[in-house]
Amino acid sequence: MKSLFARFVILSKALFCNSGWGDLVKSDVLVLRHDADCGYRYAGKVYSPIADTITEYCLDDGFRVQTIATAYSRFIKTEAFNSPAAFNRPFFAIAFFSRILNITVGRKKSRAWSAEKKTGIWLRILDRVKPQLVIGIQPDISLCRACRLRDIAVYDIQHGVIDSSNSWYGELLERNSSNKDLPSGFLCWDQNSASVLEAWAPARGAEVHVVGHPWYQRFRSPLSHDQLVLEAKKSSQVMINGKPTILVALQWGLHIHYYANTDFNHVMCTALESVILETQHQYNWLLRLHPLQLTGAEGDKCEEYLSSKFGGLSGVEWRRASAVPLPLLLSQVDLHITDMSSVVIEASWFGIPSALLNPFLVEGGSLEKLYTQERQSGIATILPQEAPLINAWIEERIQTDFLSSEKESPRSGVRSFLDNRLVKNG
Repeated sequence: MKSLFARFVILSKALFCNSGWGDLVKSDVLVLRHDADCGYRYAGKVYSPIADTITEYCLDDGFRVQTIATAYSRFIKTEAFNSPAAFNRPFFAIAFFSRILNITVGRKKSRAWSAEKKTGIWLRILDRVKPQLVIGIQPDISLCRACRLRDIAVYDIQHGVIDSSNSWYGELLERNSSNKDLPSGFLCWDQNSASVLEAWAPARGAEVHVVGHPWYQRFRSPLSHDQLVLEAKKSSQVMINGKPTILVALQWGLHIHYYANTDFNHVMCTALESVILETQHQYNWLLRLHPLQLTGAEGDKCEEYLSSKFGGLSGVEWRRASAVPLPLLLSQVDLHITDMSSVVIEASWFGIPSALLNPFLVEGGSLEKLYTQERQSGIATILPQEAPLINAWIEERIQTDFLSSEKESPRSGVRSFLDNRLVKNG
């Protein structure tokens, strides 16, 4: 009952906040993000490592920026860094009436009506902001369509793994979207990710650029005036005791997408749970929650599980491990274990081996193409969800040194891209 009430409060707050028409100002760049992208807190506000970093780059260079929190974000305006405007109500109204039309006139007509109305909202936003450039994390196809109608470049910046089996990049964009619904281009972390898109996107009029990871660029090559980085480094150490440290990157929604109708506990498989309990005196275990496990509907359930299983154990930590910027956390880590998180990619830049536990990653599974490069290089390994095998992998890998692939994450690509695309007026 408590969980249902919490979900109701969260949904109500997201839907009934004022729409942001009055918050829009004419700007050079329009940047979009969602609560799910906000994995950090800075100055008492939620912060999107990718979207807000891009915003700060633009502001540093003298460009005006309008940020928008996409539907259905609840951290908006003064609760979020860079004060994003929100338009939850109009998008909710479209979704609501679309459901009704789906029953009365059919799915095809309902979808067409919904797409037209959402495109109309984005056109109004674009006409008020008048940006030279739009950058978003998986920008809505209706926004892409609106940008093409207004001849405004819109780019999708990578936020996680890119693969042809991915529901966004493969199922929706590659196979089920028309050219007019594609973004102008894609901004990728590394060449491995870019290669997936280069197989089809340029032929359909969408550019592909390797620009690196803006959050990692900030910490790998920090600027002397970057207060966020300076403050984060002061309190970044989680455990200092000389023991080997293992990071577990958790994910939200696994029970929905991969373990429905099973006894999965919503957080991690029982085999990993037993390994952590068995070895918590031998290793440091840092459990890093996904942003939606910190602030979303899964938050209470996740905290309840972690407290009941690992609360009070000196060798297990999850609160500070979830708050420290990931680049700083990875610098303290020896190994990484996850179901299938894209932290596999980021860990490889630090030369950190990863174990993947999702059963659909095996040959013939729906995720078999994920992390192909990392698996072929040996820095990522698929493991069955069996405690003895996880233990054996840890014991073997803890003694193995891997070379960092830092070269795969260009240090100044994002800023160079922005400099080449933006023109200062006046």
